[in-house]
Amino acid sequence: MKISVAIICFNEERIIEACLMQARKLADEIIIIDSGSCDKTLEIATKYTNKIFHQAWLGYSKQKNLAIDKCSNAWILSLDADEVLTDELIQEIKDLKIENFDAYKISRKLFINKRFIRYGGYYPDYQLRLFRKDLGKFNDREVHESIELASDKITNLKEPLNHYAYESFSDMQKAFDKYSALGKKPLNPIWALLKSIYTFTNKYFLRLGFLEGTLGLKLALMHANYTLKKYLA
Repeated sequence: MKISVAIICFNEERIIEACLMQARKLADEIIIIDSGSCDKTLEIATKYTNKIFHQAWLGYSKQKNLAIDKCSNAWILSLDADEVLTDELIQEIKDLKIENFDAYKISRKLFINKRFIRYGGYYPDYQLRLFRKDLGKFNDREVHESIELASDKITNLKEPLNHYAYESFSDMQKAFDKYSALGKKPLNPIWALLKSIYTFTNKYFLRLGFLEGTLGLKLALMHANYTLKKYLA
């Protein structure tokens, strides 16, 4: 099972070495699409691959599909630069019998700084990431893009990857402010408010976000505010 790991990046010096160090244990090749990093991202990346391509930002989906197009193997593992494979997940993928399925979903453990966020709907957060190149592409969405697969032969892997997305809650808040602008879907203000209230209730109560303490409350409020901004005209 020869695997190409496809990664897009921009100024990821904080975490990309951990991502690439683990990816190298599994990948037959690593493809990187960089959109103009001006920190040490490229200096770090060149230690792990010589297949680094420069592309001005086209949007998440187009950027990721370009990375897939550059891959030479039949199987693709699409990673974000802040996602780190665990040794257990790497071994699970190596042990796969690929004739059984055309794609695999991988759960993600979200970390804010070094804190794993288990409750509030953040885990297991399964994402389709390992798939046959001839069957999968990212859909054309501005944000929260996902793989569209021309097959229903999909299953979940048992082991998760670690998602070191944000150094702090304020970093996460800034990211969601950007996502709300990109994903805007204006609705009647009453419906926008109702959706926002539902989001808070779902995150904090139904998905047990309150078990994360004060941070769980802040996250539920942040998501409610994100929903309100996204749906308000």
